[in-house]
Amino acid sequence: MAEDSKRVLIISRDSKRYSPWLEILQNADWVTCLVTTRDEALEVIPEFLPALMFVDVEADEHVIDIDEDFAQRCRDSGFAVIPILINPTPQDVADSYRRGAIDVLIEPFDAAEMIDTVKRSGLFTDLYRENLDYRGQLQRANRELQDSLNTLKMDQLAGREVQLNILPGQPLVYGDYEIAHKIVPSLYLSGDFVGYDVLLDRFLIFYMADVSGHGASSAFVTIMLSFMVRQISRRHTHEDDTAALERAPEGLLEHINRQVLTMKVDKHLTMIVGSIDTHRNVMRYAVAAHQPMPVIVTKPGAEFLKGKGKPVGLFEDAQWAVEEIVLPENDFSICVSSDGLLECIPGETLSDREHALLDACVQAEMSHDGLCAALKIDDIADAPDDVSLLTITRRSGHG
Repeated sequence: MAEDSKRVLIISRDSKRYSPWLEILQNADWVTCLVTTRDEALEVIPEFLPALMFVDVEADEHVIDIDEDFAQRCRDSGFAVIPILINPTPQDVADSYRRGAIDVLIEPFDAAEMIDTVKRSGLFTDLYRENLDYRGQLQRANRELQDSLNTLKMDQLAGREVQLNILPGQPLVYGDYEIAHKIVPSLYLSGDFVGYDVLLDRFLIFYMADVSGHGASSAFVTIMLSFMVRQISRRHTHEDDTAALERAPEGLLEHINRQVLTMKVDKHLTMIVGSIDTHRNVMRYAVAAHQPMPVIVTKPGAEFLKGKGKPVGLFEDAQWAVEEIVLPENDFSICVSSDGLLECIPGETLSDREHALLDACVQAEMSHDGLCAALKIDDIADAPDDVSLLTITRRSGHG
């Protein structure tokens, strides 16, 4: 123990007992201070700054009788506390250690025993001071980490607000058509995204994208994707390019693929893009490795549409085939969902879950809210992946 810290405080009211203790300690070059009560000890500690304290527990007293507030303040101070006991019970010894003592002395003891105890206390004090330094460093590191986490959380919340603000307003109602969506992100930010709009008062365009991974980087790609689709839509609208929209979504996945590869964001997407020509009652769509396939629901039942294609953002020369179907004359619904939803549907196999999805689409009777209820989307918590659902419903006479 350092010489400048060799200060010992003794609490005792019995001069016959404490006089030899003072002599032993002073002969060992300790600076001593004697007080008769614990209240006096608390008063002198801030100025005397002892490294060690002896507490005389008198014969008619037990360690448990020592005020807990005093014991706690001794523990907080960082100096070593050694009670001196007379005929202690095993419980007294146990209580001493429980209250923070680093050792005990039991009378009678000689000078050698007292000095050995003092040496052990010096090891404790040095270790305590080292731990105190480490604790301070740890507390600073924890504060910095918490500040970083708070900043990250605020950034993610801000990013989530951006995502929500660029999602379409819903439901979108156009004539007999109604389009609505539901997204349940697995984190603050979602790698799933949907978009839909009506162009030239005729073409109902829509898409769903599922970006690989989670968090901010995936969410950034969804924002970029929304910007690209809106830019293309504005150009066709501004130019009144009916011919291009009649061919939509031809070329859209190829354009997005080139942009994603150029950005080198190390992300790829699965997508479904589509366009409904409400004048000709025709839907054209393209699939980029998206699962499950869209479901078309009519009065007879529900079935998956066909289609396939590579993911977006992996292959430079990839091309995607555009499928075209004539839509039913009567009421129908198109349901597009992400694979995250499929993971939340009960079933041992993929085929079981796909059949459960078809059953839910039939049970919902072409209602977006009904389908959400049938699939229990609002009950999903701690989903392992983002969950998304997009429905396009046409009911005669709706508009």
